[in-house]
Amino acid sequence: MSTIREQFDTPVLYEADVLVVGGGPAGIGAALASARHGAKTILLERFGCLGGNQTLTFSNLFAFVDPRIQGGIIQEIIERLGKGGGIVLDCPEKVNRSGWGPEQGVHFFDGEYYKYLLDNMMKEAAVKVLFHSFAVATIREGNSIRGVVVESRQGRFAVTAKVVIDCSGLGEIAWKSGAPVIGEEGFADGECKGQHMGYGYAYYASGIDIDRFRAYAAKHQAEWGEFSAGRDLITQAKADGRVRLLRNSALIRERIGGRAWILNPSYSLQEGQHPWEVEAMTAGEIDLRRQARELHNLFKAEVPGFEDAVIEQTPQQPLMRDGHRILGEYILTEHDIRHVKSFDDAIAVCNMPPDIFYPNGGHKFAYDVTPYDIPFRCLISAEVDNLLAAGSSVSMDLVTWAAVRYNTPSVCTGQAAGTAAALAVRQNVSPKRLDVKMIQAALISAGQRTTVRTLPDAVIKDYERRAEEAKPLRI
Repeated sequence: MSTIREQFDTPVLYEADVLVVGGGPAGIGAALASARHGAKTILLERFGCLGGNQTLTFSNLFAFVDPRIQGGIIQEIIERLGKGGGIVLDCPEKVNRSGWGPEQGVHFFDGEYYKYLLDNMMKEAAVKVLFHSFAVATIREGNSIRGVVVESRQGRFAVTAKVVIDCSGLGEIAWKSGAPVIGEEGFADGECKGQHMGYGYAYYASGIDIDRFRAYAAKHQAEWGEFSAGRDLITQAKADGRVRLLRNSALIRERIGGRAWILNPSYSLQEGQHPWEVEAMTAGEIDLRRQARELHNLFKAEVPGFEDAVIEQTPQQPLMRDGHRILGEYILTEHDIRHVKSFDDAIAVCNMPPDIFYPNGGHKFAYDVTPYDIPFRCLISAEVDNLLAAGSSVSMDLVTWAAVRYNTPSVCTGQAAGTAAALAVRQNVSPKRLDVKMIQAALISAGQRTTVRTLPDAVIKDYERRAEEAKPLRI
């Protein structure tokens, strides 16, 4: 590979106590917690809104929010969405039957209202948000990161900070800093060894005769179930060569006004390909749009109610799945979340099971776990003194990532990271040197539960019953 040498001075436009990179669920929790603890906080987001996958890829929900398990910022967001009319529930009887409704702690929301709400919450907390700002490099000095270099339409500039929190979703800041990371290997074993989970894709269709479609689906419940819509149709169309889809069914969530949210297109990365590579991302985007169009044309031709439907909107980016994660002072494993459960340095409780998408089109999900702790050591870089991570970037194996990546635990790990960063600035020490009991006390004071050790026995027994009764979800 040939190279060029760049020689120029980069202006430092902003200085902060805490810099949060990435405005998804983890970044939201981190930025709000940091600012509310008095730290001068800057939040960088490469797109033009907050929410990350929730708004950019239409993953507009919080899954399995349980007030007995979580608290703090995640509960505040749910409450404010509800008070503002942002919760969406167009077909409550169907949603609750499926086990994906408010009774199960699953909250669907209006993505546009959510963007507006988050803007207001950041303003209230005095978080400085910089949109259209992509962190392309880090300013590494020994075992510290002084800040990041940003590319924008304004040009190239730097942002410096005392503590940096990687909420990029792919551990980009840790990786670009040269800090040790995990995740390049993809699946460690099995027939998908060496591969990543690839990209997911959901889109909106409109112009659907929803009543007609619902009546048809009700008559053919075996094929048009909540999580396996069109399985026979898609499988046969694939066999006939009419469509080139990886997955054999779709997830369709109906909306008011002839709209539906449809999840099906999926793109596999081959062994040796990585999800952050520009050629893989380009090929994936093109192929996912093709898959959406082929599925759409199939539904128009074969499914009552879809005759006049159009693809209304595709996402700003695919759903990025596994990638880099920081190498922390501890790696949380599947064994931990299924057997160990609690840690002395716990900063959040998670009730999510692994939700694994295989590059061969397979899927594995069952609500078969009881609540478990996420330790603070998973948020701390093993090498860089002032680097924290939250959400999908924390230190964990791939199976655990498939659970902790979810929006709900991401807000919680974000709140923990933001709290720790602000306390470190206040104490003028590295986050590594903080007394974790101080972080735990601050989180508890802010309403976040930090460990399963404080859960009532009745809650544990409830989850044990669910785990015993769990059946694999087939998508």
